[in-house]
Amino acid sequence: MTHTPLWDESAVEKAVAQMTAKRPAYASILGFYGPVFIAQIKAGAHVSPAAIAVDESILKIKIKEGFSLIAPADFTIDLPAAEKLLADICSIAAVSGEKLSGAGKELALAMAERESLEDLFHDVLDNKGRLDAMAGKSNVPADMLSLLLYLSIKPSIESGSRQLAAFLEENADGHGNCPICGSAPIIGELDADGRLWVHCSLCGHRWSIERMVCLFCGNRDSASLEYLYSENEPEYRVYLCNECRHYLKVVDTRKLARVFYPPLEQVVSLHLDLMASEKGFTHVLGAGTAMA
Repeated sequence: MTHTPLWDESAVEKAVAQMTAKRPAYASILGFYGPVFIAQIKAGAHVSPAAIAVDESILKIKIKEGFSLIAPADFTIDLPAAEKLLADICSIAAVSGEKLSGAGKELALAMAERESLEDLFHDVLDNKGRLDAMAGKSNVPADMLSLLLYLSIKPSIESGSRQLAAFLEENADGHGNCPICGSAPIIGELDADGRLWVHCSLCGHRWSIERMVCLFCGNRDSASLEYLYSENEPEYRVYLCNECRHYLKVVDTRKLARVFYPPLEQVVSLHLDLMASEKGFTHVLGAGTAMA
């Protein structure tokens, strides 16, 4: 059934340690994301954003017509929880490389000077240019600022996604974009039964899709659908569509010796994004996708 998962802190922490040891090339990036994942899971256990106001009669129409339930800007944010998590993430970023360090220090300064973080948090969702203005003043790239802010509000977004998932029907699957917020999927998984699921890049919602069809353009021609696979990494596949030239990374959980945690798998498989790019394929979220 379509849903927004909850995650086990100790299992994720163990998986991060396993991947740090298994893939030393990712040790640096996991030095940042590993502690962030744990901080997010801890925050998620206590986060309490305001309930998203919805008209159930309108939701039923949207579900029937195949539309997403809300727009990203409709998510609510538990501001105190997000600010606390941002402070933790800024501390982690401060020792995690030049770009992340610069963004972390700039946002920490904004907190110290009591700037309105609420507007910055919402800019991640509604993209009204507030972050661009901050980036212009600080010489810190807007995408770095946006990343840290997004990571800080993600527990609130996932909480809202769980609230709305209760309205979806059991067969609310097969969408190309998230049935909750309309965002694109970032990664897929094959479950124990071989069923294909994808995870929303924004709210973390999980829904199932057909295996023999391109998620992005609806192409069903098997001659133009293929996937990349390596015996050295049997848990990974990269689904390719030669019609729209998009790709989707998929994790076969039947071949995992660790818990499946989508943000971790996204981060430790960036070499697959490079491989797909070199073959002329692009991720639907754009080049250089590392959002977790």
